[in-house]
Amino acid sequence: MLNFGELLRVAVRALARNKMRSVLTMLGIIIGVGAVICSVAVGEGASNQVQEQIRSIGDNMIWIEAGGRNVNGLRTGARGTKSLTLGDAKAIVQQVPLVFNVSPHVDTGVQVVYGGAGRIAGISVRPALERGPRKPVFPE
Repeated sequence: MLNFGELLRVAVRALARNKMRSVLTMLGIIIGVGAVICSVAVGEGASNQVQEQIRSIGDNMIWIEAGGRNVNGLRTGARGTKSLTLGDAKAIVQQVPLVFNVSPHVDTGVQVVYGGAGRIAGISVRPALERGPRKPVFPE
């Protein structure tokens, strides 16, 4: 069995004999490690950006949407009913003291025809009904 010093001398001799292979192997390892470091850094940066965007929305936000309904046994989905009105949004602002912002919106799709060609276009209307800052300060 070889001792550590002899093992090191054999390894250095093998590296010296095959210089091109040794350089290419080192280059491959360096590029591979650099690629992993870059991938992790890009992933962390994207994760931090998404978390910051979610944090900017606020931790006290809720979303209320009109539910779907059954029509002859078929479920119509989220936009299947128009049960929520602008009056409902105003009532929430007036009657719920911890609600500071209400932003009702209406989304729909319409067909637009011009020059014989038709396209489906989305329309979104969002009037803001605000009362105070986004994040309320609760008394302790």
